[in-house]
Amino acid sequence: MKSPNWSRYTPVLASAVLLMVPSAWAEQGTGGAPAIVTHSCSGCHGVDGNSQLPYIPRLAGLNAAYVEHKLASFRAAASPPVDEALSRVVRTGRASAYAGITHAATVHMVGVARAVSGEDGKAAAQWYASQMPARGQSGKPNLIEEGKSLFNNGLQSQGLLACQSCHGAAAQGSDLAPRLAGQNASYVVDRKSTRLNSSHLGI
Repeated sequence: MKSPNWSRYTPVLASAVLLMVPSAWAEQGTGGAPAIVTHSCSGCHGVDGNSQLPYIPRLAGLNAAYVEHKLASFRAAASPPVDEALSRVVRTGRASAYAGITHAATVHMVGVARAVSGEDGKAAAQWYASQMPARGQSGKPNLIEEGKSLFNNGLQSQGLLACQSCHGAAAQGSDLAPRLAGQNASYVVDRKSTRLNSSHLGI
């Protein structure tokens, strides 16, 4: 079967999942966050997991078991080149590809994951799982409706499975699939673009 043209559908899917979030906003602040979160995670992901950086994934509401699994994948991934300029042109080997880890994530997360103890990683995962995802922003109505249809029903003629079959009816995610509701739209589009021939989207 011919592989579906994922790039055609990523903008509408991203528009749809942004709206699939609770209406309450998470409060910013340290508010009892573990030290590992405030010292090592918050600079990119925010204390409450609702990163405002479009290329950084939001961790608020992500299943704790899924986050721990991703940390384990980062620890097992091949190390990036030491030289920053070289890291932009050299891919870091098959280990990262098999783990479903992008080159950018390898550069930013491998060192952090290896420096964090298993206990601290678990504490961070549980903290972010307990945080309320920030409210999504409205997009173009036609894209939202098309994305919602693709998310709920897929597109059989293109071999595109319904996203909810893995990510849940409310895009809430699971132990094996990441939460998509409330995720940065730019991040979702960029992440999906790296997995055009894959059957699922990893964070």
